[in-house]
Amino acid sequence: MAKQDTSQETRPLGPGAGGAEDFIAVRLNSMALVVLYAWLLTALVLLLPDLSHAKVTAWLRHPLNSIMMILLIGMSFWHVKYGLAELIDDYVHVPLNRALAISANYTFTGVGALVAVWSVVRVALAPAG
Repeated sequence: MAKQDTSQETRPLGPGAGGAEDFIAVRLNSMALVVLYAWLLTALVLLLPDLSHAKVTAWLRHPLNSIMMILLIGMSFWHVKYGLAELIDDYVHVPLNRALAISANYTFTGVGALVAVWSVVRVALAPAG
């Protein structure tokens, strides 16, 4: 059998694979963040003119508010992780530095999100008083 000449075929070379899906995901995430931050600012400015600890914790104990806050935290940290990953892809070219930067990005954004969500859950489930 004759071997085919594959030099003119297009092949996925890595960075271009999945670009459209990532682009759409980031845009949808950004739109959701606009809505969630509008909700938070509206709540803080209009519904909670007194930002005392007791009033804010009572507000956060409401299930809808705590769920919305957890969504805000999760989406914000995902957005930060994705943005930092783009910076790392564009500007860090040494393989070891790149691996360390990606590991640090995933670790710090993951731990930060977990601590923030844990804090909201702790406040939401704490006894009133």
